[in-house]
Amino acid sequence: MPREDAIIFSDLVGKLDDVRVLCSACGRSGRYRLQALIASRGRDGKVIDWLDEISADCPTKAAHSLSDQCGVRCPYLPRVL
Repeated sequence: MPREDAIIFSDLVGKLDDVRVLCSACGRSGRYRLQALIASRGRDGKVIDWLDEISADCPTKAAHSLSDQCGVRCPYLPRVL
């Protein structure tokens, strides 16, 4: 799988134990163990692809509104990269 300058799970090894997720639009929040994500998605799995999949049922994403978009993000990634 080409990296295409995306953040991949192996970039986070030794920097985070958990990957936190927050959505400002729908209030979704969660914490995922990095080792579990690597086990299920691979070391080269792209974080952005994973975020897209876990937010697939976000009501704001389903509305396809440009003014009220899904805000799912990993708030701690900028601190460690």
